[in-house]
Amino acid sequence: MRLGIKKIKKAEAKCMELNVTERKYLLAVYLSLNEMGWTRLKKISTLLNVKMPSAKQFLERLKEKGLIYYEKRGGIALTNEGKKIAVNENVSFNALKNFFCNVLLLDPAQVDEAAWKVYFELSHQISNRFVDFARFTIECDTFKDLVEEFKKFLSETGEKWQVKCVLKKRS
Repeated sequence: MRLGIKKIKKAEAKCMELNVTERKYLLAVYLSLNEMGWTRLKKISTLLNVKMPSAKQFLERLKEKGLIYYEKRGGIALTNEGKKIAVNENVSFNALKNFFCNVLLLDPAQVDEAAWKVYFELSHQISNRFVDFARFTIECDTFKDLVEEFKKFLSETGEKWQVKCVLKKRS
């Protein structure tokens, strides 16, 4: 068990050396791998909704950092180090998606886009805290009752209910 924790911590430390866009591309590579363990530039650019030259630029960076194998016009695969980081990113990303589906009860069709935005557009510290909370809610039995109450709340109030937010004036 201790050895597994050390591997995760090492992957998290290496992940901290990457910028947000590099982390996003590494996860995109992981998510787009075929059954043979490789993917293509076009598949990644489509997944991330970016132009191929932009995708190529970031894939070159990941190659320079030793996280992917990438040859011009060839397949793209993860190195062992890249796979460790990508798997760690995927676990966190899936915890967030699970939270959106099973706790916030969002439409599954909207969950992917929301998860990408929260996970990659918020600061690393905030998105990590959000992921920690998502994991906590999934693993904590008392949240099941809270989710049931939330379902009831949503069905009773629907779209009519609005939050009144009182902002304090700054001095």
